Amino acid sequence: MSLHTTPSVTACPQCDLLLQHHHTPENHTCICPRCGLVLRHNRPGTVDKVLALSLTGLLVFLPAILLPLITLEKLGMSDRANVVDTVLQFFHNEYYFVSLMTLLSTIVFPLSLLVLTFIISLQLKRSKPSRMVARLFRSYCHLEEWAMVEVFLLAILVSIFKMIHTADIVFNAGFFSFIALVFVTFGICVVLDKSQYWEMLKPGGAASMPLPAVLKQQLEDLPEVTAAQAGLALCLTCHKLMALDGLPPKPRCSRCGEKVHLRKPAAMSRTLALVITSALLLLPANLLPIMQVDFLGVPDRSTILDGILYFLKTGSYLIGIIIMVASIFVPLFKVVGLSILLFSAHFGMPYFLPQKSKMFRIISFIGRWSMLDIFVIALLISLVDFGFFTSIHVAPASTFFCMAVATTMLAAITFDPRILWDRCHPGAALNNPNSLNQ
Repeated sequence: MSLHTTPSVTACPQCDLLLQHHHTPENHTCICPRCGLVLRHNRPGTVDKVLALSLTGLLVFLPAILLPLITLEKLGMSDRANVVDTVLQFFHNEYYFVSLMTLLSTIVFPLSLLVLTFIISLQLKRSKPSRMVARLFRSYCHLEEWAMVEVFLLAILVSIFKMIHTADIVFNAGFFSFIALVFVTFGICVVLDKSQYWEMLKPGGAASMPLPAVLKQQLEDLPEVTAAQAGLALCLTCHKLMALDGLPPKPRCSRCGEKVHLRKPAAMSRTLALVITSALLLLPANLLPIMQVDFLGVPDRSTILDGILYFLKTGSYLIGIIIMVASIFVPLFKVVGLSILLFSAHFGMPYFLPQKSKMFRIISFIGRWSMLDIFVIALLISLVDFGFFTSIHVAPASTFFCMAVATTMLAAITFDPRILWDRCHPGAALNNPNSLNQ
């Protein structure tokens, strides 16, 4: 077995189209001509900017997490909450899975991403990076979609709108620190050029290798050649393209250490199982009560739809629409959208492939926003605890809903959109992608 880098060609990670590698000018974007995926944003000064932003994020992280966010005052009583309180409230109510998801998505993963970007950027500035730094950046690429501080900030705003007519709200230092944290994390996502980071993590060596003659002839003779047709495999983490001669059982990328497959193993069956699981979980998530309000000892349970209707009846149409989109339409769109992709790939339907690829990218992006309702409940049960007078508690649907969000996100991760192009695109040389699932 031999692994040969091919630096003068690259492949699209979503449609596998083989492309001649061209330098992307600063502040310009490189887009796949077949599926429309953005292959690279060339952002100048990315390392310095990410280093400064990650250091700022680490400085504001503890105040944002530990300091009180807002204080609720009503009839001489007051209650306040921070991010840690929301996790503990779920745990004390024995909703352990919801507590774990909240802990990971609002505290553990955001902190991990800040630490990783700071260490990696500092190493790139100070010395030649080691292989371990590439492994750390691989971890960053896997964890970034599971950090949800921006969703939690929207949940804070929704909670404020929900309680603003029934109680006095005081904004504490933690609220402004959390806003700063969200802006910092968003800024890192905007200025971080992953392609440049990977190039700096594995510099030199193969950059001047000419395009192999066989590949050059294929690119000239055929309008669209895929990497798989040319006998090449793409690492989906660092996008390193490799020629595989005598594929071993478990090959790994020489740059980031990720397992390399021509196509994700059992992508269709795994995605189908997760989509079915998500659809089944959404039934109790929407039919069972998700929150209970006790007023003067009288419990009143409400479902997700009841909460939406409350905002619409009180005139908070924007908040009601936001919750309806995040809690009902987004999970439903993901289940239906992934079902369409699975159906198209299974039956080889070559219609609207660029649009289906765009739909997959939307599905991958919006999945975490469904956690909005869970975070709103987390804040309300922490803030509204005035004993016998009034209090808010979590109800069983929250576990089902949280599990549905997790499974839909995993379904998007396990699906391989390249299989869609393999089976549906006219003229594809590899008509049986099952042979690629190695």
